[in-house]
Amino acid sequence: MILLSLASKQIWPHILLAAHLKPERLFLLHSQDKIESQGPAQRLKRLLDQSALVPPGHTRLEPVSDTDFHEVEQQLDQLQLRHQLQLSDCVLNFTGGNKLMATAAFRWAARRGLRACYLERRHRLTWFAPRDGDIHTETEVLDPHLTDTLDPLALLRCHLEASEIQNKGHTLSLNRQGQECGLPKFLKLIQNGHDPNAFLQPITTQARDGDRLELSTAAILLKLGVHAVQRGLRLKVKSVSKVSTSQPHLEIDLLFNWGGRLWLVDCKDRRAPEDFVHKLRKELRSPLSESAHHLLNRIASELSISQTKVLKEDLLAIHEIDGLLGQILCIRKAPLPPEVEQYAKHNHITVIYKNELAIKLPELINPPPPEPSAPAASPVCGAALQTADGMPPADPAMQT
Repeated sequence: MILLSLASKQIWPHILLAAHLKPERLFLLHSQDKIESQGPAQRLKRLLDQSALVPPGHTRLEPVSDTDFHEVEQQLDQLQLRHQLQLSDCVLNFTGGNKLMATAAFRWAARRGLRACYLERRHRLTWFAPRDGDIHTETEVLDPHLTDTLDPLALLRCHLEASEIQNKGHTLSLNRQGQECGLPKFLKLIQNGHDPNAFLQPITTQARDGDRLELSTAAILLKLGVHAVQRGLRLKVKSVSKVSTSQPHLEIDLLFNWGGRLWLVDCKDRRAPEDFVHKLRKELRSPLSESAHHLLNRIASELSISQTKVLKEDLLAIHEIDGLLGQILCIRKAPLPPEVEQYAKHNHITVIYKNELAIKLPELINPPPPEPSAPAASPVCGAALQTADGMPPADPAMQT
């Protein structure tokens, strides 16, 4: 199989399809836009070569227009002739690119009898097959765990545009004792405060507040099937001139790859900030003046707002780290204020509290499978695709 894929900032459709289809050759079709297409294509090629999802050296970069509809079709014809591609062996993946590129490539494929495919965010793959003047569709759901063995650091580097890794931290895995311990016993020990270092390698000297919560979370994730957890990463702004900065702009407690996405884990093993204000009120001599009460209330309010700011910083980070598919997981010791929990819920941030770690993490990482649905098949488009200059009757190319 030869896979022709339109490149964009979303890399997971390419990775999942390469793992699923196992193409012998892959052509990444990119525009000259360095941020939206060319840069991501270059980083993706490095990842594919290193991971062997495509035979090393068999991934090629090919420029195509992102502004001229007919030029896209001409460039695809030239690519086919230049590389002597057998069209019957080719498949077009038009999940990426802008709408003009995707629509032009789709029409080119339909006119020349190529199969095409489009991958939705929920790993639902739709196939388009030209037959008897119509385009027939079929759907299948990809296994999101096809790529669970990929290195989270390599995936992170593939996504980063404005940042670079200053410190990669270290990779945690289970030691022999952790591997041999049964899951129910393992979860019970961790939940009851057993030292997670007993199950991990390398052993981490606990020098900071919050280390145990991070290590306990990592240990449970690894026991549930995650292949590797990266701990203690730091990112800095990518240097664009001779002026460089050594100051990190983001610290990541834990990072792991699971289910076709990267997960950023933010752990806070401390009391609620509002508790400090409550203790301060007790320590201060009574009666407090009205201005003192007002000041303490203001401090409590600012501390509550700061927790929302942390979540906003996580949201900004995950959008660069993994685009639309990134997942944020917040592990907290103290309950969040209701308004902060609501903010997290609206932004699809999962919050798990320390005392329910051994119950909620398994439910999150390995949820029950959804009810099976019958695959759909229907003819679409029809004879309109055979016209000389007309556009397809519908635009199936929705940019991810």
